[in-house]
Amino acid sequence: MTKEMLFERGQQFYLQQNLDSAEAYVNQSLAMDANFRDALDVAAPLHFDLAMRADGQKKKNELLRKSRDYYVKLETAGAKEPDMYERICEIANTLNDDKTFLKYAKKNADAYPYERQYYNLSVAYANVEDWSNMINAMKKAVEKFPGSQYIGSFYRQLGRAYTKIGRDQTAEKFFYNGLSAVDAKVAELRKSNADYKSSPEYVRLKDDKIGMLVTLKNLHQTYKALDKLE
Repeated sequence: MTKEMLFERGQQFYLQQNLDSAEAYVNQSLAMDANFRDALDVAAPLHFDLAMRADGQKKKNELLRKSRDYYVKLETAGAKEPDMYERICEIANTLNDDKTFLKYAKKNADAYPYERQYYNLSVAYANVEDWSNMINAMKKAVEKFPGSQYIGSFYRQLGRAYTKIGRDQTAEKFFYNGLSAVDAKVAELRKSNADYKSSPEYVRLKDDKIGMLVTLKNLHQTYKALDKLE
């Protein structure tokens, strides 16, 4: 069978969610041509799906590494889709592959400079303790996305970074700014959605507000009881 025939058979099995058979045929296709683009397009998500179904962490990590490597090969071949960058970052973070996570978080934020990408970039910087670049990225995010559901996360990460470099007063200022921004966003959600408390946006905002309050408390500040998010 040709590499094309093997790929087509594997693709059919993948569409049928027969992952083991799909893997066997796609691997055979790539064994004939390691750069066969069609097979790479399937191999990357296929091995991720296999990892999600794997029994045992060792097998899961092995499959995730294969998926990561196929995605990286696709990117090298010219693929630039945002979902691909997101998936590489997700896999690298799961594998504690901080170098790859940061590399592709940067590429993702450069190619698609949106709120989620900026937040992921802050996590990648935090993983390698690059507080200076994390601060710069979060300041840009606050300016670009003042009404974002991630606004609390941006301020929370800013404050966290400043505490890491010993600038607690500056951190305190950003935490307070973050609390005000979260309150404003929650008020906006309340006006537009009667069931706002069940929304993922509210959950994220609530978690960030609590996180900032707890960190402020740990900075030996005096507070009343935690503010409600009604």
